[in-house]
Amino acid sequence: MISFHRASYKLLAVYILTTIAILAQPHPSIHQQQSDYYRQNYTAPEIINPQVPFLPKTKRTTQPTHTIFGYHPYWKGTAWQDYNYNLLTTVAWFSAEVTATGTLSNLHGWPVTDLINLAHSHGVDVVLCATLFDSDWIVTLLSNATNRQRLINNLITQVQAGNADGVNIDFESFPASQKNNMVQFITDLTQAFHTQIPGSKVTLAMPSVDWSSAWDYDALASASDGLFIMGYGYHWSGSSTTGALAPLTGYSYNITRTVNDYLTKTNGQANKIILGLPYYGREWAAVSDQPGAATTANGIAREYAAMEALAQTHGRNWHSTSQTPWFSYQNSGWYQDWYDDSLSLALKYDFAIQNNLQGVGMWALGYDGSSPKLWEALADKFGSTTAPLEPQNLTISNIGNGDIMIDFSGATTASEFTVLRQFLGTSTVETIGSFTQRPIIISGLDTTETWFLQLFAANDYGDSPITELSGVKPSHTSQKALVVNGFDRTTGTNNSKDYIRQHGSALWEQGQAFDGTTNEAVIAGIVDLNDYQLVDWILGEEGAANSTFTAEEQAYVREYLENGGHLIISGSEIGYDLVAQGSTADQLFYQNYLKAEYISDAAGGHQGTYGVFGVSGSIFDGITTIDFDNGTHGTYDVDYPDGIKPINGAEICAKFSNVDYTTKGGAGICYNGPFNGSSAYGALIYLSIGFETIYPTAKRDELMTSIINYFDQADAGNIDITPIIPVEIAITAIYPNPFNSRVNIAIKLPETNSVTSSLIITDLLGRIVTELNISAITGSGTISWDGRTNAGKIAPTGMYLAILKSENKQFSRKFTLLK
Repeated sequence: MISFHRASYKLLAVYILTTIAILAQPHPSIHQQQSDYYRQNYTAPEIINPQVPFLPKTKRTTQPTHTIFGYHPYWKGTAWQDYNYNLLTTVAWFSAEVTATGTLSNLHGWPVTDLINLAHSHGVDVVLCATLFDSDWIVTLLSNATNRQRLINNLITQVQAGNADGVNIDFESFPASQKNNMVQFITDLTQAFHTQIPGSKVTLAMPSVDWSSAWDYDALASASDGLFIMGYGYHWSGSSTTGALAPLTGYSYNITRTVNDYLTKTNGQANKIILGLPYYGREWAAVSDQPGAATTANGIAREYAAMEALAQTHGRNWHSTSQTPWFSYQNSGWYQDWYDDSLSLALKYDFAIQNNLQGVGMWALGYDGSSPKLWEALADKFGSTTAPLEPQNLTISNIGNGDIMIDFSGATTASEFTVLRQFLGTSTVETIGSFTQRPIIISGLDTTETWFLQLFAANDYGDSPITELSGVKPSHTSQKALVVNGFDRTTGTNNSKDYIRQHGSALWEQGQAFDGTTNEAVIAGIVDLNDYQLVDWILGEEGAANSTFTAEEQAYVREYLENGGHLIISGSEIGYDLVAQGSTADQLFYQNYLKAEYISDAAGGHQGTYGVFGVSGSIFDGITTIDFDNGTHGTYDVDYPDGIKPINGAEICAKFSNVDYTTKGGAGICYNGPFNGSSAYGALIYLSIGFETIYPTAKRDELMTSIINYFDQADAGNIDITPIIPVEIAITAIYPNPFNSRVNIAIKLPETNSVTSSLIITDLLGRIVTELNISAITGSGTISWDGRTNAGKIAPTGMYLAILKSENKQFSRKFTLLK
């Protein structure tokens, strides 16, 4: 029995009462905070081509199983171009600002023709969100029938002007005195919209907790088409302690309590409730790194995309009480960041489904950036009647004897995958075949050819987008080189995402077998750079907006070079990103591992020349003319190539033609030797122009010959021997990943397995979940796990480690269980 001193009980009681008192204070929502900020700090671009007609909404052939309602804040610009409309039912333009007398003072660019037409082409509703965050103005508006009617008329006019589909009302700082007037307003508004715009919908943004009993949940649910619960901000910018923004469980208030309260007060109108969830998080300065620590300043909001990137750098933790992720770090004091990711959102989606809610939504669309993870979570829970999402983390591996393996993640609702082949120098596309299992194994390929492949997923409801191109040079032996596509930027450049063709073909000309992968697969731990003697990393015009090398990628590259790896990197914005726009850590990585000093932006390109020459006495000695693309030679305009110089033992090997090297810098450096004091000797070639932009093909081949010769001289014969770390045991694949019922783990053991080997599953804290029997396997084999613990219980949603042990060797890979 645990005993407490009486004073301890008193302190505990004071803490609980203080916490409840803090939580019980109404505060500005993220909607209001960001609306106030961007009103002062963002100017909407001028509407282009206003004469384009508004198109009617098409009838969709597939749709999510529930309502998926997302706000698009005007300050996200044209992010709506990249939304997955197959997984949306409603996009709410945020916002039109309401005055006390019922006029609209600022529409922030509404109506946006291109957004409305794109959504309508997918059968998705677009509604106008009307906002009012001033309590006194709300009283003036709602207490006067004339003002209410004026607002109704103005909203109908604006929705009709955009050929749109309804309205969302977001009134906050709401006074209890207006409870009945609000019901009357929504009743009249809904009737007017349903009459004048048949099929339109009226919804309301609603608080997670009704602190002052100002809202008539039941009457509003009955009068409208839906209540969007703002299920976030349980800890807000001014919170006195750190904690979850949208806790599913735990604390005095949480989403479970909120939804149950709505169900009770609406008399069970679950079909009118939309659970809104956060695509953002908050960072607080705090007194320690412990969850719930006292804050020392107001927190700042960060979009999911930024939070996820920071979590990869600082290490993601799981808060079991609230069932949300968080992380901490030190920078002249402690900071804590709390947010929601695909795993925590999936748990809330399950909760919404279990309670038969109308659907879910998010604040806000576009906050996930280019990451597919949150779309995948939606597809997994609500996409059973929609086309699958694009497969992610594409990796194509040579597994010997002319056989290859195509592995990927995502596209969880797909029933088959079609593999396509492209050819260098032509637009020809050939279908290799359709497959129902993953990973895909293709046998008996011609080992005298390169195979540049991509795929798309399909089910009964349609096809996914086609992946970027990857490739492989099959061989009768193990792979020796890896081509990594890290060029993801799509704005301000021409990225056809197929530049592995130029890189892979040049390697093939040197007799190099190669695999192809994405940088995301490297980050996810699916591909280990140390398995390869040579890595060719494509960065093109990747820049600060997308990050050339994230902190996690830098860690993998550091390890690889310290282990004696040979690295080719090429890209025109690497120095600008890591040095001019980067952190101290980025700058140190650039100096110590890329062995470069960033001198200037646009040393060549549109401000200078589109030519480079090999430096006398360097590895490119005698290569006098090296031309790169100005946008007319099949790739993209290399208009801002960095000017660089070698440091820390590196040498210059390429300079820009007719450019002052002293003041502008050069175009290529090389280095061989130890990195960071390692006993192993690695080697580096760094070009500040994309290798793929060099033309003609013969010139790329000539350069690659010099590069391979340099690597041969730096570490004689290493390219043609075994990988840096011999693969005696390995987990070669985990699929599907994520999984929800059964996962397959492909392993490699010695052909004569005379030692005791084991395969265990642990959580990220190292706790053993189960141990799988592999006693019958020698050589290669596959083991299945049904997601159950040793006790026979279903393991919870989360990330796990598969750990293969044999004698004194160990190999591990991460994978994810989604339920």
